Amino acid sequence: MKYLFLDIDGVLNTGQYSNYLVDNGLNETDADGYLFDPEAVKNLQTIIEETDAKIIITSTWRLDGDMQALWRNRNLAGEVIGVTPTIEKERAIGKITIWYGQRGMEIEAWLQDNATFPFKYAILDDEDCYLEAHSDHLVLTDPMTGITKEVADKVINLLD
Repeated sequence: MKYLFLDIDGVLNTGQYSNYLVDNGLNETDADGYLFDPEAVKNLQTIIEETDAKIIITSTWRLDGDMQALWRNRNLAGEVIGVTPTIEKERAIGKITIWYGQRGMEIEAWLQDNATFPFKYAILDDEDCYLEAHSDHLVLTDPMTGITKEVADKVINLLD
């Protein structure tokens, strides 16, 4: 089994596409939220076609709606089989509260509760907010460009 833990903002929803839409007087959103960059969507499709990975949403978008419905509404590649649970762990430093490793802990919880062995996984995100144990599975995107061909190739290599 192959799993793709997928963030949305900075991965499918990119700065460059948002700028393009604004610069051309086009809507940035539809009923499901911000529109996704067609190039990033195409590269996600390549990942799914090459690996047959199942998608687990890690993005905060998972808190606001039905991710399977979003995938159907936008005719996106792949199957969303779930979302990571919400885990909050904080560490107080003086008067400041710092949230750390949150997405990493959420992925670990999802894997423990749901993964079918044996499995491979990759994490696609524009922020490195993961546990050290995930370093060999994490592929970071530039939030301006999201999933590029180079990023897609890295994910495919991790999963194959």
